[in-house]
Amino acid sequence: MAILQSLLVGYPYLPLNGGALRPVCIAYILNEITINQRNNILEFGSGISTIMMARLLKKNKLNAKIVTIEHNEVWAKNLKDYLKNEELLQFVEMVRVDLKEITTAFGVVNWYDYGKVSIALKEMKFDLIIIDGPPANNSKLKYSRFPALDKLEANFKSDFCLVLDDVNRKGEQELVEFYKEKNNHVNYTVISETLGVFRTIDKFNPIPIHY
Repeated sequence: MAILQSLLVGYPYLPLNGGALRPVCIAYILNEITINQRNNILEFGSGISTIMMARLLKKNKLNAKIVTIEHNEVWAKNLKDYLKNEELLQFVEMVRVDLKEITTAFGVVNWYDYGKVSIALKEMKFDLIIIDGPPANNSKLKYSRFPALDKLEANFKSDFCLVLDDVNRKGEQELVEFYKEKNNHVNYTVISETLGVFRTIDKFNPIPIHY
């Protein structure tokens, strides 16, 4: 949290709950944007990370854009109000879509409505992809985040960094192994036990503190 103080002090309070990215993971992502100059950001699961990234873009005058995908209508509205009140909407495009069944190599899962996501993303290319949604916190939902790894590779730039939260859980670990086997040219590492990071090209290390 100390690392993030410049984006917390003097700003409205942000509620940090169990579903949010851990502070060290947020710091890692902010460093990735700043150090490795990521300017096309795609996020699944909107939240505190969305606001923190937008604050960073505004405060550091960075030429970057965030597209964030969210299924919860009430939370999406609340988050949009946060962004509007801080004059951050110019940095964020929010795509609010319902969850819908989709067939994957891990069976049928509930993911963001693929048809609507495809239309929203069109031919956009992203160099930073953050997967922290939809919920995958029980045995019935454990593969829910797989489509983001499997369905959108055409929207990834050749030089990309993809971060998957909660890789300490069995479901995400299985997704990681599947993705590694399919993409053996992509480097993989784990940050602070919970954040899995895939990258195609070695870059400056954005780890904020060695854990």
